[in-house]
Amino acid sequence: MKNTLKRIKHPVALVRLGQALRLRREQLDMPQSKVDGMRQATVSKIENGGDVTLDTLISYASALGLEVTLAPIGQSQYLKPGPVPAPDEHAGSVPLDLLDEFDDLKDDA
Repeated sequence: MKNTLKRIKHPVALVRLGQALRLRREQLDMPQSKVDGMRQATVSKIENGGDVTLDTLISYASALGLEVTLAPIGQSQYLKPGPVPAPDEHAGSVPLDLLDEFDDLKDDA
């Protein structure tokens, strides 16, 4: 793990991403061992901010009913953590601007 940590450029972002995925999984009342197509150890690693490939991240998000998308800065359609909405039930949801959420991770340059 020591060498892995040297590769990670944004360990805080990985921890926060893992926390958000854990929250979603818990909202679905899904144990780590029941995430479709994923080993429990892999789920735990992601949720604890471990190094993860993009493919694995996409697989985990998909198993939780999420998709990984790119959006213009400030135009995010992500939702703040809260009750899991029913499919196609987004009325009253509060948009989450990723610039605000991860503001502390911006480069100072």
